[in-house]
Amino acid sequence: MLWLIARMCCAFFPSCFLRELCFRRGSLDAKVYNIRKSSQGVSAIGNLFLDLDHINVQTRDLEQSVQFYSEVLGFTLVNRVQAGSIKLVFLTLGGVTVELSEAGAGVSYQDGVIEHFTIRVSDIFTAVAVVKNQGLELVTPEPVPFEPTYRYIFFFRGPSGEKIELVQL
Repeated sequence: MLWLIARMCCAFFPSCFLRELCFRRGSLDAKVYNIRKSSQGVSAIGNLFLDLDHINVQTRDLEQSVQFYSEVLGFTLVNRVQAGSIKLVFLTLGGVTVELSEAGAGVSYQDGVIEHFTIRVSDIFTAVAVVKNQGLELVTPEPVPFEPTYRYIFFFRGPSGEKIELVQL
C-alpha cells in the first residue's frame, strides 16, 4: 500500500524526490536511504554521498598537461573521453582522480583553473532533492545523462560559490 501511495505522489508531483526510486526500481524497499524530514525539509544521512570522485582542472594545452601530470608528478592515465567539443583526460595518483579538460586558447576560466570537484553518489535523484532543499544555486536544473563515463551528472554551487558536481555511476 505504501508503494502505491508513493507512486501516486510521484505521478502527481513531478519534483517528488522519490520519483527515481518509484519508477526505476518499481518499488520502495529496505534499500531506501535514511531520509529525514526536519523543520528545514528533506535531508539525507547514511550512504547517499559516497566519496570524492574527481577534481577537474582546466588546461590551456591538454597534451602538455597530460605529459606533466604523467611524467613529472607520476599520475597514471586512466581514460580519454571526447564529450562533444570538450576533450577530457582522467589520471589517478594514490586513489585520487584528476580530470583534465582543455579550455582552449582565449577562453577565460570563469570558475578558476580548478573548475569543480565531484562527489559520487549512490542515488542522484535523492541527492539532488537534498541539495535543492538547501536553497543553493543550481547550475543544472535536473540530473543529466552523461554516458559513457557516468549514468547521470548534476552541477550546483556550494555556499561560497564553489561549483560541485554530483555523479552516479
